[in-house]
Amino acid sequence: MGKLRLTGITINFLLNSRLIVGIKEYKMLIKLLLTLMVSSLPFINYSAIAAINPDKLFEHSKYQNAKISPDGQHLAVAMQYQGKITLVVLGLEKMKLIGSLRFPGNEEVGSYHWVNNERLVVSIVEKRPWLEEPQFYGELYAVNFDGSKGKMIYGYRAGEMQTGSRIKKKESTRGWGEIIDILPEDKKHILISSTLMSSTGESTPSVHKLNVYTGVIKKKIARSPLPFAHFLTDQQGQLRAVVGTDKDDKRQLYLRKDHQWQHVNNNTVSNDVIPFAIDASGKYLFTIDNYQQDLTGIFKLNLNDLSYSEVFTDQNVDVTDIEMTTNDRSAYAIRVDEGYPTYLMINGKAEEAKVFKDLLKSFPYNKVTITSKTADGNIYIVLVSSDISAGQLYLFDKKKNQLKFLFKFKADIESAELAQVEPIKFTASDGQNIHGYFTPAKGSSSEKIAPLVVLVHGGPHGVRDFWSFSAQVQYLALNGYSVLQVNYRGSGGYGEKFELAGHRAWGNVIQQDILDGYSWLISQKKATSNNACIMGASFGAYSAIQSAAIFPDSYQCAIANAGIYDLELMFDDGDIRLRRSGLSYLKQVLGTDQTLLKQMSPVNYAQKIKIPLFLAHGKEDERAPYEHAKRLRKALDKANKSYQWFVLDKEGHGFYNPENQKNYMKKVIQFLDQHLTK
Repeated sequence: MGKLRLTGITINFLLNSRLIVGIKEYKMLIKLLLTLMVSSLPFINYSAIAAINPDKLFEHSKYQNAKISPDGQHLAVAMQYQGKITLVVLGLEKMKLIGSLRFPGNEEVGSYHWVNNERLVVSIVEKRPWLEEPQFYGELYAVNFDGSKGKMIYGYRAGEMQTGSRIKKKESTRGWGEIIDILPEDKKHILISSTLMSSTGESTPSVHKLNVYTGVIKKKIARSPLPFAHFLTDQQGQLRAVVGTDKDDKRQLYLRKDHQWQHVNNNTVSNDVIPFAIDASGKYLFTIDNYQQDLTGIFKLNLNDLSYSEVFTDQNVDVTDIEMTTNDRSAYAIRVDEGYPTYLMINGKAEEAKVFKDLLKSFPYNKVTITSKTADGNIYIVLVSSDISAGQLYLFDKKKNQLKFLFKFKADIESAELAQVEPIKFTASDGQNIHGYFTPAKGSSSEKIAPLVVLVHGGPHGVRDFWSFSAQVQYLALNGYSVLQVNYRGSGGYGEKFELAGHRAWGNVIQQDILDGYSWLISQKKATSNNACIMGASFGAYSAIQSAAIFPDSYQCAIANAGIYDLELMFDDGDIRLRRSGLSYLKQVLGTDQTLLKQMSPVNYAQKIKIPLFLAHGKEDERAPYEHAKRLRKALDKANKSYQWFVLDKEGHGFYNPENQKNYMKKVIQFLDQHLTK
């Protein structure tokens, strides 16, 4: 082991780390780490930072996450280094570099977990030459905190030759490995699901104990009865339940009893059930469900007699999220989002819940998450974010009752420079209440109303816009454009009836909800008529072009990225239709009436479009294949309509590469400046 002393801080140089290949790279890493340590000091004067450069919004965060070791001695930090995610481990007391992990070639660090005081398990993601965004191919890698004893423990490259020996060795598995439970009681093993590779991902996963030092897989504990499974363990780490997706795209719940799976009848729970915890007594299974009601709430299933009862349901919106203990075995709080995020305690006696409650008081009007803690519950790593903050990580010392700032995800962005997001609520033209968000252009005033971008979320079903940080929204606001986001019918979060109201209504009801939101802003003097552009990605792109066709005089321009423009094509191309559950989903939300599909496809109405269009797409898009864009372009050319074209070879469903995002948004602003009036 060598040592390098720099500015009075001793940093260990680990020769057995996979990261360090040369002294030049090593010095660069140390410089980056020193930046991290200096940025955590409390006397930084952020008000002195120069005016924001909007392009910085799209740069990948230098620091991705941080997790404390169970004994509180070390902090593992995922960070960008030379264009790749690297894992570094710091000694907490002096913030001294102890170890590091950087994969060779196109591989980089994905998610990671402390599985005991000395060892971490890391998922490997990999960039392929034809695609910008790294992909997870199922491999798990384990390494000690000092960078030593690194080993592939699961995946197609994990195997060893087994000749002339009865000692069980690790095996190659062509599959996806996912951690179910880190088993803190067992220092050598974790519980994983193993899903064998297939073209559709519909293989049924099996459950195994995996040795984090040797990579040896113990015999199969269980196999899921259905694909796309989520397994659940109890307070002792024993496998107790699984929910999977059947061929009709419905969730089915099974309980584990006497080493067998028992199906919970759909008369007992709904087809939308999501189990999340089993109580300490082992008697109750808690779920997120909408059983015999419209809104989704919290339920509990008695595991002895299978009686099912509601625990909590909000009056207006679905439960958004559950705050789980850091071992993912217990829940202590519920989050709901009618406008701003609101938390309700469901287990206030738990020590982690008490800490969380105090943190909420320290960070009002923020989303707060405990990402990790020490085994003794004295030190916590806390993630805090809001509409004007992509995220900040803090270390909370419970004994000292002290918060220490660690770092910001967007270190070059000052929150005071950004635009605040306002929750809104309006009545649609048919009387339906609709929620959304409005972000005023930065620097706008009542004397001159800023032009508007109607930014439509993707999905469209089961997802929604939230009060949260959006680089795209902030970029538009900083460039002088107000932004409207509408949670139209079909969006998730507002009950089953609200979501179902958007099924088979993509081309009409949904688009009317969005237009009604724009009209409401005009009535509130937050926008003006004839000075708005509609914009979106995925379904949002479909919405932009469809609205341009059916409301030809309402918007002044439309911007569409990664869009679906021919609904019939969805049944013939793309990754959704490859799965049985995917086909069931398409039939449910779109129907199979060819006439209706044609009527809802903007590719068939190019001649009705009067406004200029900006079309963007990635050629490697599997969700909304590039063929959609080509068909729309052909229809527009035939109708002699104007449009701008921005296509990238190596991007998929939406742009991942920061430089591509910057270039795209610069062209968006140029397009808006050309067609809207400031």
